This record gives sequence, C-alpha cells and structure tokens, in this order.
Amino acid sequence: MPHLKALMLSALIATTALFTSASATPVYFSNDSGQSGVVDVYVDGQLVFDNVFADDSMMFPRELSAGQHNVVVTPNYLPLGEQDILRTTLTVPEETAGNTAYTINLATETDDLGVEGLTLTWNTSQID
Repeated sequence: MPHLKALMLSALIATTALFTSASATPVYFSNDSGQSGVVDVYVDGQLVFDNVFADDSMMFPRELSAGQHNVVVTPNYLPLGEQDILRTTLTVPEETAGNTAYTINLATETDDLGVEGLTLTWNTSQID
C-alpha cells in the first residue's frame, strides 16, 4: 500500500507539471485605493488574493496563463457576487518575455465631472 501512495503522488506531480502552462505569467495585485477598504480578488471565479489592505501590495505573485481572465474585486467580508466592487476582463498576452510581470492595480480615479470612482489598471514591469 505505501508503494501505491508513492506512485499516486508521483503521478499527481507529473500531471501538475504537464498542465502548467509554459506561458504562465506572474501577476501581482496592488490596492492603491484608500476608499476600497480590505478587498479580495478573484480571477475566473477563484480567490487568488485575499485580505489586501488599502494602500498595500501583494509581495508574492500568482501565475496566470495567457488569454482572457475575468477579474472581480470584492470587500473581504462578502462572498463573490454579493456586492462586488469591480468586475472586468483582463488579457494576459500570449507572448511575454521571460522576465515580464504584471500588476493589477486598484486605484481611485476622478472622472471629467470630478466624481471619484474605483478603476483597475494593468501595468507591466520587468523582473531582474
């Protein structure tokens, strides 16, 4: 029986390595908006960053595959879909340099009428 467990663990690791996309890109999240409070960030329905305080950035990235992703920012104390702060679609480019990372930035923006609101921006940075 111990050999079966070891075999299954090896198969799991091999499968994970096989399906990890070679075009996965590191993505960070930064909450530069004081008005948002503490937030959670979902990508394609999965919680990827949780309890991100206002004016704080995540130190560790999450890997996203190339293509379109639905990004939802929620208050940290509410489930997805209840009172979402922002919903948008972001596209991770197919061809990214090996040393490129992206940051999803939640920020306060003032429109032409002087009304403040929240926005998500997508920034590119180089990793040394």
